[in-house]
Amino acid sequence: MEKNLAGVRALVTGAGSGIGRAIARRLAVGGATVAVADVNAARAEETVALIGADGGQAFAMIADVGDPVSVKGMVAEAVKRMGGLDALVNNAGVSGIGWVENLTEAEMERIFRVNLNGVMRVTAAAAPHLKKSGRGRIVNLSSVEGIRGSGLLSVYGASKAGVIGFTRANALELGRFGVTVNALCPGPIMTEMLAPLVANEAGR
Repeated sequence: MEKNLAGVRALVTGAGSGIGRAIARRLAVGGATVAVADVNAARAEETVALIGADGGQAFAMIADVGDPVSVKGMVAEAVKRMGGLDALVNNAGVSGIGWVENLTEAEMERIFRVNLNGVMRVTAAAAPHLKKSGRGRIVNLSSVEGIRGSGLLSVYGASKAGVIGFTRANALELGRFGVTVNALCPGPIMTEMLAPLVANEAGR
């Protein structure tokens, strides 16, 4: 495969499994060096091992996008180890399945802290480095639920709708510095995050 991403320094959050892992592997196969960030150290290392087996370059970092201190440390370490940052994929997220009246305050807060605030937090820390790159790219993982909405996913969908709104505004903010900002809105993909919803539907 052509190494059309050679020299690109990328940070992918939530890269220990699912969509994040697939994105990290694809970037590395294309020639990018990838900082694989995840709250689960073992899973991050598994992704790095898979990338190594693919012939790519990557390293693992433990990070929680819901924690401001962790985010600052993650970005600083990624920049230090790679000498800069050209691409950011804000993929880390959590599910939130349940009728809104049954979700606790803590559950609702966690969904927004990770899914929306995490995207804003990581972007804020990475933006100065992406501006310096001259070819900065940000891809935020939203969801089709942020567009259409579904029962049992109202709070989750609201957090993902927020990602879309943030992406649109942030694209205007950073575009004048040559940084592009886009959002992806995947439909249902059978990952570990989706499994509880599938199980719930099967039991109805």
